[in-house]
Amino acid sequence: MNHATLANAAPVPAVLDLGALQEFATGKRMRKALVKGGQIDVEMVCYEPGQSTAMHTHPRQDEIFYVVEGRANMCIAGTEHVFEAGTMIRFGPGVPHDIRNLGTARCSIVFLKLATGLLDAVAPTRPGT
Repeated sequence: MNHATLANAAPVPAVLDLGALQEFATGKRMRKALVKGGQIDVEMVCYEPGQSTAMHTHPRQDEIFYVVEGRANMCIAGTEHVFEAGTMIRFGPGVPHDIRNLGTARCSIVFLKLATGLLDAVAPTRPGT
């Protein structure tokens, strides 16, 4: 194969089947790294009913959550929220938050942690969005 052929070859996409990647355990929430990089980390976290992630912050990272399955209860900056499957949540660095599965069904979330400012460089937050 010559270099011209390599240059014209389409990149092979990485396809992640989120349903197949879910893994649950009765003793603790399960975390699975999907993408690890210098400026972005993507993980899936799976919660059985009653499991949680304690209140914490990320001082140098923006964060995006996508609820894949179930319902996630979150306290974000002191305000309680309930997010259903299909919901995406975004907030900036230093925002205190937790995640709790207070329901009777399983909950799984994919989250992205991005270097501060990276997200606003490509997708600025607009008032009202």
